Amino acid sequence: MILYRMPEIHTGADAMPALANVLSELDVRRLFIVTGPHVSRCAAFAAVKALAEQDGRAVAVFDQTSADPSLELVEEMSAQARAFQADAVLGFGGGSPLDAAKIVSILADRTGLSAADLVGTERVPRRRLPLLMIPTTAGTASEVTIYSVLTDTVARIKAAVCSRQIIPDFAFLIPEATTSMPASVTAATGMDALCHAAEAYLSKRRNPYSDVMALAAVRLISQNLLTACREPDNAIARENMLVASLFAGLAFGNSSVTAVHAFAYPLGGMHHIPHGLANSLMFEPVFRHNLTDNEARMADLAEAFCGAHDAEALIPAVTELKQSLGLPASLATAGVPESDLETMSQAVMTVTRLLSVNPNPIGLDDARRIYQEAFAGCEGARC
Repeated sequence: MILYRMPEIHTGADAMPALANVLSELDVRRLFIVTGPHVSRCAAFAAVKALAEQDGRAVAVFDQTSADPSLELVEEMSAQARAFQADAVLGFGGGSPLDAAKIVSILADRTGLSAADLVGTERVPRRRLPLLMIPTTAGTASEVTIYSVLTDTVARIKAAVCSRQIIPDFAFLIPEATTSMPASVTAATGMDALCHAAEAYLSKRRNPYSDVMALAAVRLISQNLLTACREPDNAIARENMLVASLFAGLAFGNSSVTAVHAFAYPLGGMHHIPHGLANSLMFEPVFRHNLTDNEARMADLAEAFCGAHDAEALIPAVTELKQSLGLPASLATAGVPESDLETMSQAVMTVTRLLSVNPNPIGLDDARRIYQEAFAGCEGARC
């Protein structure tokens, strides 16, 4: 069993003062911030930028990070960070800016290395700039994981960088930074966190540490996600969701996600469906496939999620939550054409890193069936 290190984590009211202290202790003089266009207009971002500019510190901002950033876009922001002569990188935003910031921290002080060179497992050099993270969504947990997920626009699929070298140094969980999220984004990213936790609990690489983190995350999500969507300024629900997302990240970062994420990759790469929504769409058909021979663990998840120690209770309870959140119930309603299911089935079989740790084997015929069930939603499968 391997347990990866954690960043230094600051939550709630202590987070902003801690950020000021960390910048001073690191003697950061030129801070490069990676964020997105929506987040950069929020009050929380303005407050963080003003704090960062104290003590004469220079701050440069890249605020055009797109969803599922491409390898080329990360190269562009890294070049800007090099030109700025950054001595630290701050990721501020959802999973896309945070994942991009990880790669920028590697490429910002070196030439001759591309983002594509880092794709794969443990292909990242040791040296990088100090890396700080402020998540504005409660879902990806990129602030604590070994992963950076980018888009290969040529292959039209996700490209994952997996390395202990990109675990951030510091994470600051500020509830106010999440309140500008639309309810739809809160819902989708919350489902992403749920998938992280539930998949980690079933993963072949699970361990006692990941089990504890996964079940704690599932409980917090079931108790707080709907409230966070309906009451966006509810600081308690927002902070609980940030903590749940972090716990889920520690769970899958020390085990792995499985086939839900594998099936989500072609949805993002081919159809640009946001990552959390793609996972939400694939949850039920993949977990139906995994139910056989995993009843005890599915019952544990059901008890954490809805209080019933019954393996059959989990999937209907998750479907009910998704309906309450107003999330699409099928690939068809999400705009995925049925004619693309075969191409996606072929593509998902290449994601061997995740399929290999799924509790039940998945072949090409299984992939076709799973995508077909996801396309039809509850009309085409037992819910």
